[in-house]
Amino acid sequence: SLWQSPMEKSPSFGKYERRPSILKHMAENARAMATESNITLTVSLLTLLSTVILQTWYNIVARKSHYANTFSMLHSEYASPEMLDAFDAVDDFIAFHGVEHYPDEFAKAKKAREREKISKIDHARRKVMHWYGKACLFWQKGIIPMDLLMSFPGKRRALYFLRNFEPLEEANRILYGGPPSETFACIREMYNLEKEAPADDDHHGMCSDDNLGGQNALCPLS
Repeated sequence: SLWQSPMEKSPSFGKYERRPSILKHMAENARAMATESNITLTVSLLTLLSTVILQTWYNIVARKSHYANTFSMLHSEYASPEMLDAFDAVDDFIAFHGVEHYPDEFAKAKKAREREKISKIDHARRKVMHWYGKACLFWQKGIIPMDLLMSFPGKRRALYFLRNFEPLEEANRILYGGPPSETFACIREMYNLEKEAPADDDHHGMCSDDNLGGQNALCPLS
C-alpha cells in the first residue's frame, strides 16, 4: 500500500530489509560528483602550473640566449680587423704628434680640409665611437647585463677609449659645434669612472709595453 513501512518482508528470504532512502541516494551521487569535480580541478591546476613553469623556464633560456648572442656580436665586432686598424690608427697618430698636441693637429687638418692627413684617423674615431655608443645603448636598454659588460669591454678598455678618443671628439665638436657626445658620460656612468681618467705616466696616451700591467693600462686589449 501507499503507507507501507520502510521495513518490509523479503520475498526471497523471509527477512525484513530497509529500502535505501532518496536522500541517501542523492548524498551518494553528490559525493561522487564532488570527487569527480575535485579530480578535474586538481588536473587543471597541475596542468596550469606545469605550463607556467615551462613558460618561465623558456623565457629564462631565451633571455640568456639573447644576452649571449648580442654579447658575442659585440665581442666579434670589437675584435674585427677594422676595429683593430682603427685603434692602431689612433695610437700611431698620438705617437706621431704627442699626447698634448694630437687633438690640435687633428682640428687644424680638418679646418684646413687636409683630408688626406686625417681621413684615416677620422674614420677610426667614428668607428670606435659607434661601437661604444652601441654598447651604451645595449646597457641602458637592459639588452646586455652589467656583469657581462664588466668582463668586456671592462674598465681598462673604457679608460683607453676615454683618454684617446674623447680629445678627438671634443676637437671635432668645437670645430663644427653641437652638444658634447653622450657616449662618454654613459661610459663613465657604466663603469663608475671619474670625470678625468688618471694617467699612468707621461706617455699615457700611447699603448706600450710599459703600461700594460698597471691599474690604468690603456692598450685596447684585443
